[in-house]
Amino acid sequence: MCKRLGLALMGVYLIVAAMGVSAQSLIVVVPQLSPAATDSYKKTIEAIVDAGGRTAAVQILPFARAVYMMETKQADILSTFVQIPDQKKWAALKYDYSSSELLKIVFVLFTNKSKPISVADLKSGNAKGYKIETDAAHIDHFSFAVAPSTSIDASLKKVDSGDIDGFIFSQGSTDAALKRLGLKNIARQYFDTYSGVFLLQKGGRGGPLDALIAAGLAKIKANGKYQEILGAYAAGASKYIEWQP
Repeated sequence: MCKRLGLALMGVYLIVAAMGVSAQSLIVVVPQLSPAATDSYKKTIEAIVDAGGRTAAVQILPFARAVYMMETKQADILSTFVQIPDQKKWAALKYDYSSSELLKIVFVLFTNKSKPISVADLKSGNAKGYKIETDAAHIDHFSFAVAPSTSIDASLKKVDSGDIDGFIFSQGSTDAALKRLGLKNIARQYFDTYSGVFLLQKGGRGGPLDALIAAGLAKIKANGKYQEILGAYAAGASKYIEWQP
């Protein structure tokens, strides 16, 4: 009798423990980008997690810090990140990409108006040795050498003054900074379109959190929350918008 009671209590303990793990709030990090991008990515992952019956403790951090949190497994999910197109580079990463795509993200090349650059020249290997910067978390996204930047504002100012030849980054976040700064010596042109996904801890692709994201994303697309939260931002981020300062 005592043995059966002990086994029963152990069973109850395991069930309660499992419930505690499943109910544990996920740690989610969102990079500091433009206010619109940060707010959209924050609200979207909250809606996805909620649709999966979980809760999320969200931290908004500088981009490099947010990525570091994923690399050191201090966070469960990062929302949102541009996926490296070259899959050969994925094995060396200290995190995984989600199997679900949130949206497409357009990258734009910003150059000084007096120093035009051909995107084709860059993609062929940057043989002319242009000084190009991009966000520090995205230096592996290109087939040519780029220097890391920790500030969109600072990089745009260097382009404007001619200290560097170009800056490549997402259209939405960089355009917002360009308009706010009011710089007039900068020309912009379409560079490429990438896949915007979530980051998971290394080994997480295909796992429970990856499945939660896929199911939650499908739910919010079906019930209209995706369009409500991300529709306006995605429209501006996913399609190149031609304008010049």
